[in-house]
Amino acid sequence: MLLNETEPSQYFEIPPNWIYRGEGNCNVVLSLPQLGKILRIRKTGRPKSFIGWLVKWLSDILDWLYGKGITEELRDLQFYSTVMRPLVGRKYTSEACQVILNKTEVNTLENQLHKYRSDFRKHKILQYGRASLFDDFAFIPENDYNYLPFILSDDTFAIELKPKQGWRPLSEKHFPVCIYCMHQYLKLEKKKIKVLSKYCPEDLFSGNEGRMLRAIKSLIEVPQNNLRIFKNGNLIYGDHLKTNFSNIVENIFDNGENLEQLIEEFCHLIRKSLTTNFMNVDSTEHCEEKTFCEWNKIIQESSASNALPKNSVLEKILSIQMLDTEGSDYYCKLLQKAQLEDWNYVDMLLDKVTNEHICMKCTIMNLGNNSRSEQEIDLAFIPYLISAIAKDCSLMITLKRIQEDISDNLEIKNIISTNYGHFLVNIGVFDLYPKRLTSIRKHCQRNKEVYKAYLKATSRLSSIENLK
Repeated sequence: MLLNETEPSQYFEIPPNWIYRGEGNCNVVLSLPQLGKILRIRKTGRPKSFIGWLVKWLSDILDWLYGKGITEELRDLQFYSTVMRPLVGRKYTSEACQVILNKTEVNTLENQLHKYRSDFRKHKILQYGRASLFDDFAFIPENDYNYLPFILSDDTFAIELKPKQGWRPLSEKHFPVCIYCMHQYLKLEKKKIKVLSKYCPEDLFSGNEGRMLRAIKSLIEVPQNNLRIFKNGNLIYGDHLKTNFSNIVENIFDNGENLEQLIEEFCHLIRKSLTTNFMNVDSTEHCEEKTFCEWNKIIQESSASNALPKNSVLEKILSIQMLDTEGSDYYCKLLQKAQLEDWNYVDMLLDKVTNEHICMKCTIMNLGNNSRSEQEIDLAFIPYLISAIAKDCSLMITLKRIQEDISDNLEIKNIISTNYGHFLVNIGVFDLYPKRLTSIRKHCQRNKEVYKAYLKATSRLSSIENLK
């Protein structure tokens, strides 16, 4: 059942040719090629005992009778549409709608997914009653290119990036390296990874060409869960599928002459895509308050001589990350003084944001700065929690090669030129749902653990070097 339909007896039927696209901590994602959509299904903890299963069974019945799961999904969709889409930009995000899945279908799907899911993800199961449809960014809709006066390749390539945190708030400035880089040592210690990645998010977000290229090459070398490449919707490169990358770039550029140069050109293509303003209009926000916008502008311009171009996808993501000026330590201490529900802030924020034309970033900063009363203390955490979404979001760069010479400047924004031809490019940002309030404590504890693991590992390496 779609969001706006009224009869509860109608359900959305999952097409039989679905493809398991992946999953994160909270959701399983399926590609529906027949519809050109992504189905996002919420997960919940797997009960560990008979009593736990009984409680879940009763909970499912109550949730269905009172529509709790449906209401929560609708709340999250409203948050996505009202807050995150304006922040990131509608050009870079998808329309979304809620769907209702039949309980029997969810149980059947659970069994079918078992062979695709990683063991460390199986402690969670699909949550009954919570699912949504989004555009599948692994494809470019035909309506976006049918009007173009040139021939495009049949194949579509999509590069999925999880860029992570490119900005350090005040309480993280003293760390010797960024959170992501330190986290590598903790993952290695816990045997979640076999080799350290040289990728640094601060390189990617720097705007400096050399640093950005270094970051992209590091992702290719050790993709982990930060890089995946798809061809016509099917995964062809990633952490558990490291096929010959030379074959992939040959395919993308339809050229096999100089593989080393092709890989270099691929990295430049990705960098250009991340730093190009693809917005339909030059949407320099008209902001009268300037609470955040002016500060953001000063910081970005002074932090690097090669600041990210305004309205490029990385600039949009980084500016949202910068809403967190203090860091998790500050908010964790503030949290000790409050008795709050996990999702209260979402409803409170939606009540406050009523005007589509307001500057969303300044509004969020003002709510955070001015909300210290017991009645509205939930709002004080909003800048951090929205920043956390941008620190954990994903983006997809989708490419179709232009099959003819278009040396004449057509002034089409989403065409990127390379030494090996031109590409029609589309960019989508996803994983933009709200974080729970208690994630602040989780982030604070994680930061302590990664710092400790980093110091332990570097101290050990230093000792080995001294022995030599």
